[in-house]
Amino acid sequence: MKSWKKTAMLAILPFVLTGCGDKESTEEAPTNADGDVIMTIGQQTAPNSKLPKGDSYSDNAYRRIIKEKLGIELKSAFEANGEDYDRQVSLAIASGEIPDMMVVSRDDLEELVDNDLVADLTDVYDEYASDRVKDIYDSYDGFTLDMATIDDRLMAIPGTTNDFGPNMVWIRQDWLDKLNIKLDEDGNNAISLEELESTAKQFKEKDPGETGKSTGLALANWLSSQDHGGSGYTATAIMNSFGAYPKVYLKDDKGKVYYGSNTEEMKESLVYLNGLFEDGLLDPQFGTRTYDDINAMMVNGELGIVPGPWHIPDWGLVQARATNSNAAFVPYALEDNRGNGKINESEKSATGGFIVVRKGFEKPEALIEIINLLFDDIATSKDMENDYPELYEYAQLAVDGSVKPVNIELFPNLSEIDDAVEATNAAEGKTNIEDITKFIVQNNARKIKAYLDNPEEASPSDWALYASRVLAVNNVMNGTREKNLLNDVHPIVINQTLSSMERNGAQISKLEEEMFIKFVTGEESLDNFDKYVKTWNTQGGEIIVNEIQQLEDEKE
Repeated sequence: MKSWKKTAMLAILPFVLTGCGDKESTEEAPTNADGDVIMTIGQQTAPNSKLPKGDSYSDNAYRRIIKEKLGIELKSAFEANGEDYDRQVSLAIASGEIPDMMVVSRDDLEELVDNDLVADLTDVYDEYASDRVKDIYDSYDGFTLDMATIDDRLMAIPGTTNDFGPNMVWIRQDWLDKLNIKLDEDGNNAISLEELESTAKQFKEKDPGETGKSTGLALANWLSSQDHGGSGYTATAIMNSFGAYPKVYLKDDKGKVYYGSNTEEMKESLVYLNGLFEDGLLDPQFGTRTYDDINAMMVNGELGIVPGPWHIPDWGLVQARATNSNAAFVPYALEDNRGNGKINESEKSATGGFIVVRKGFEKPEALIEIINLLFDDIATSKDMENDYPELYEYAQLAVDGSVKPVNIELFPNLSEIDDAVEATNAAEGKTNIEDITKFIVQNNARKIKAYLDNPEEASPSDWALYASRVLAVNNVMNGTREKNLLNDVHPIVINQTLSSMERNGAQISKLEEEMFIKFVTGEESLDNFDKYVKTWNTQGGEIIVNEIQQLEDEKE
């Protein structure tokens, strides 16, 4: 949730979260009857967790292992999914009463630090983080930790992301087959905008899902994303095909800083999206539907084209597969609309989510101990079946990662490419599955093989791993890279708090999102795009650009 939305939450006060402590408290951490430290958390959830019967977000294998191994009992201050989770975080910040631990966005982190609500983790990270955890962060050359550092102090533990390739669109292959639509005949794992539009038109008109509600394309109202992981149901891939790179700052060939959402290429992409809307190929309720509404359309068979990251099958598309065993999405990159044969992408942030600890919580090192357990001890187990039998069962069921008390990932830089290639080769019989040393990669290989051996009888989770690791990472993400098809644009990395962004960032972000909705729906003529850019500049954007320019010039 954006900061401007959080500000509006202040009107809802007072709000108190059950189980959250006083931010100024320095008393000993509370304990249960067994002497375990009690730690309250904000728990992210997923619509389809795939937890086994009897387990829940408040009582599951992860929490039981943390209690057994570390003597820490985790209790949910709140549990919520998606926008509801963002709303709970916003309410907690507005009230000044936050859980002992929760995952937040970078904007949330800055607000928490500004309000003196979170603990400085610099020393506890240095003292308690395992060598492997430190090595993971070192593989990103310090970038991820820098993103969690404010005024030279580490104020959160960041997740890492392996989003290393083009934005994609996922298309129902079973619908393509049903309508005899042929895509990607040149085998470059990419399609043109003309192919995308033609497919959307046929899906809408011929209703292959037989719901009577078929929609060509549906997009979230924030329309674009600055990172690949957040690109689900956005138009980022379409914008990239026009050479537009939304919500990032870049430099031209003369070293001049500009904002990627305010370019002529962006105007062209908005003209295209407006055309889709006018032709009825874009959801007529664009701008008012929630993310969850659109996800339900996908699950119910009303939507056969889904923009999203490589891992969206694991937590999103698998829901459609569970509902309809014939549902099979295939990913494609989008080719440059100017016909140069390239695939445009904006280099992604390596950081995903920030875990904070409440200021005053007596045992802040508990977070680091949990990180060590989850991402070192468990992740490197050579005998998961015997060492952690409940988690071994979770792996077979493909239980969603949100069940972890800290819903982040922690992988070495670019490791997902190597892991996906290794799992794919083993599943296809090119190498021996038993020779794979990492449990999760070996388990992925077994499940991918199960799908390849018997697609009709394979579980939805087997298909999801095949789709994400083989089709997306191995074929599209890695394949386009190996074929030298990528035009990889490098945004400016901003790893410090800018005063201009603090003052004006939320305001101009709100302006952009509201105006782009109006441009796409035709409520505002795109003849006024330049007028919007001028307004963006006068409301604070120009000051931000100038501050970034100064920082970039100082690097020279």
